[in-house]
Amino acid sequence: MAAEISWSCTEIFGTFVGSGILLLVVAKLVCRFFFAEKPTEYPKGVVIFCQVPKTPVAPNLCPFAVKLGTYMRMANIPYQNVYSMKLSPKRKTPWIIYNGQAYSDSQFIIEFLNKEFNVDLSKHLTAKEKAIAHSMRKMTEESLYWTFIMNRWVQSYGDPTISRLATLSGLDLWKLKMATSVMSYFQGYGRHTEEEVERISRQDLQALNDHIGDKPYLMGDKPCEEDCAVFGMIAMMWLMRESSFITKMVKENTYPNLTIYYEKMKNEFWPIYEEQS
Repeated sequence: MAAEISWSCTEIFGTFVGSGILLLVVAKLVCRFFFAEKPTEYPKGVVIFCQVPKTPVAPNLCPFAVKLGTYMRMANIPYQNVYSMKLSPKRKTPWIIYNGQAYSDSQFIIEFLNKEFNVDLSKHLTAKEKAIAHSMRKMTEESLYWTFIMNRWVQSYGDPTISRLATLSGLDLWKLKMATSVMSYFQGYGRHTEEEVERISRQDLQALNDHIGDKPYLMGDKPCEEDCAVFGMIAMMWLMRESSFITKMVKENTYPNLTIYYEKMKNEFWPIYEEQS
């Protein structure tokens, strides 16, 4: 008898749980049917530039968004901004939608657009010059970038001057700190001390400063594709917290060639820098 009662209770419990799951599934389907967002229809032949919301003092806090925006301006490719925290199918930002298809990763996007719009911003460079430009871009995106985001979101955490750059809640800032800490640890730079990270940053900046010298652009008198990436990263120097060693370098004009380069690129491709993206 006890066994029979126990079995009945099990059946009742299973039925209850099963019914609850079924109700949740049905409710989700109903919500999708009645409340799902309709896919936005974008014009054909126009790049839909998806990026995180811009800051009041610059087009974006993300160097890769500034890179991609600069490239499309330099190449005269028509684009439309969409500001959102939504990520691409690869879980990356910025990204684009073109003729209904999503494309991720700023460099892959540029390579795609080069083919689609028959663009070659580096055709004036020799093979050797292209190799040097490629190395400069890799240094900024694979090394300097990590020192910048670690300083902005981890080392300067708690500095309230971030509010002049973006409106972020305490929870958002904490999430950014934790995410950056984890990613940089597995990348490698997150295992270094603050002093070591600063030394890496200064070495990269000095190399860029020395390479650019008195040239108006990265590789000479005419901008090339890699200028977009270098400018996007250098622009971040003016978007750090007040306590940052990078902000101190900007104020002291430690790298004068980079300051001149930044101002020239900004004025040429972003004439109303604070208001455009």
